[in-house]
Amino acid sequence: MVYRLLRYPLWLLYICFFRRIYFIGADKIPKKNPVIFTSNHSNGFLEPLIIAVLQWRHIWFWVGASEIGGGFKGWLMQAGHSLPIYRQKEGKENMHKNEVTFQTSREVLYNGNTLYLAPEGRCIIHKELLPFKTGCARLAFKMMEEKNWQLDLKIIASGINYTYHDRFRSDVYVKFGKVLSVLDYKELYLQDNFAAVTKVTEDLREAIQAEMIYVRAEDEALTEQLLPMGRNNVARGTFPIYGSDSRAFDTEQKIANTVGQLAPAAKEELTVAVAAYQQQLQQSKTTDYAVANKNKRSFLGILLGFPIWLVGLISGIVPHILSSKLTAKVVPYPEFKASFSITIALAIWFLYGLIVIGVGSVWLSWWAILVPFGMVATQFFAYHYQDYYQDYQALAKHQKVTNKTALAEQRAAIMKRVLQNKEALDS
Repeated sequence: MVYRLLRYPLWLLYICFFRRIYFIGADKIPKKNPVIFTSNHSNGFLEPLIIAVLQWRHIWFWVGASEIGGGFKGWLMQAGHSLPIYRQKEGKENMHKNEVTFQTSREVLYNGNTLYLAPEGRCIIHKELLPFKTGCARLAFKMMEEKNWQLDLKIIASGINYTYHDRFRSDVYVKFGKVLSVLDYKELYLQDNFAAVTKVTEDLREAIQAEMIYVRAEDEALTEQLLPMGRNNVARGTFPIYGSDSRAFDTEQKIANTVGQLAPAAKEELTVAVAAYQQQLQQSKTTDYAVANKNKRSFLGILLGFPIWLVGLISGIVPHILSSKLTAKVVPYPEFKASFSITIALAIWFLYGLIVIGVGSVWLSWWAILVPFGMVATQFFAYHYQDYYQDYQALAKHQKVTNKTALAEQRAAIMKRVLQNKEALDS
């Protein structure tokens, strides 16, 4: 019950927090089989929650016991399908309690539900992968043994790709990829169970990396300058906010892969070219978004949307400011900033809505219940209107730039190197 009640407001907050959400390859998710969802893990609680919110099957999660805690928070997280995992930092004397979680996990899957596991086991903000734990493979094989291999258990690999991990109004690409059938490893497991566990873990790592915009630490500075250029290379309207178009993801992934394969000399040459282009943008007081010129924004849209934006701004300014300030104050680690921001916003909007209903009922009676929904809707519009206005402003300002052609040529040369020119991949 709590899971269902939380799901819909969380979905709404997600499409407010992110500018665009891409749910790519969802048709690969088995509709009936027991499924273990897996992904990279670089942003606190967001990975399991975003998969849960954006697909209909109920999903359970493994969460560090210390993150669940006790009291109301603990009750709420467990009611929301969180299962505690006890690690050494929670005390070796408590690790035996994991057997209860493992048994619950198996029962969840036996009943045809789904489970989310992060094979990395811990969370760091980056666009790489940490070494994988073997828990997912061991759980899967334990289930197959218990059911005498009469179970078609699937493990689906996915990549959760944030344009910026902790930035409000950024984009996220949820990309589903290879589905591993545990039955395919039966023969190997019966011969050598350790080898089978290792093989599943290795195959899973390879499959998850294939669905990521994978950026190595040594390439981060250059790649993070190029990725927005790739994003701006794709024509995208204001809507839909939530979709399955893979063009932007494919473009960014290709850029990251290209940079990762460049020889040092070619990489240095590209770095110089990008730095020169960025300098020209600053001197011309324009943006790459405007130079790319892939999207159109109209003054009529600005004019028509202004009254709704103003209502949304006034309606949501208190929850927005409170959630921003509380997040900055109480979240010590950047990898938890986004997930806590969304959770805090949910709590504040709930309390704020109750206050609005209480005050509004003096004049509107029971109709006051509808007021918070209208406020949320107008704030949702206001966020997207502000994005639209910023795009319009950038395009309008670019019209005054005198060296448009030179900037466009610089940009085209860079994009050719990372998206088309095979000679850039020097061996």
